Amino acid sequence: MKSKILVASLLTTALGFANAADIEISNIYAKATLPGAKNTALFFEIKNYTNKPVKLIGASSPAAAISEIHTHQEVDGMKKMVQIDDIEIAPESTVNLEPGGLHVMLMNIKAPIKEGDKLEAVLEFDNGEKIEIKDIVAKPVMAKKEGGRDHGGHMDMSKQKH
Repeated sequence: MKSKILVASLLTTALGFANAADIEISNIYAKATLPGAKNTALFFEIKNYTNKPVKLIGASSPAAAISEIHTHQEVDGMKKMVQIDDIEIAPESTVNLEPGGLHVMLMNIKAPIKEGDKLEAVLEFDNGEKIEIKDIVAKPVMAKKEGGRDHGGHMDMSKQKH
């Protein structure tokens, strides 16, 4: 049964989403990088079809040396990007990862990522599921500005965890 689910999951990745029985990833894209940038981000929607909470606990991509789960938080009166351990998706609900909020950070990228480039990634969940996604298209992304600073470049790297 598991091999049938895996085959179905891999087949659906070509259509722009992944479905591994209990979890669906859709609307996934990567941020095209500016010249000299060493980091980028992945944005997408996670749908939990189960009656139990599920957590995104990890990610990896051959395009980057390091992958982390991040969010933006108010720290000392400023909005800063911070690493977090996981993203919980409540039963039968959807969580959106988007600029200025939750996202998967790809750091120390191996080459610039231009608009239209395609990446691969693997998303890991606490229920044991790993979803491989191919053909993640890079798009230019305008980040939300907070206090006159553009946090979309992810230059404000805090290693705080919660």
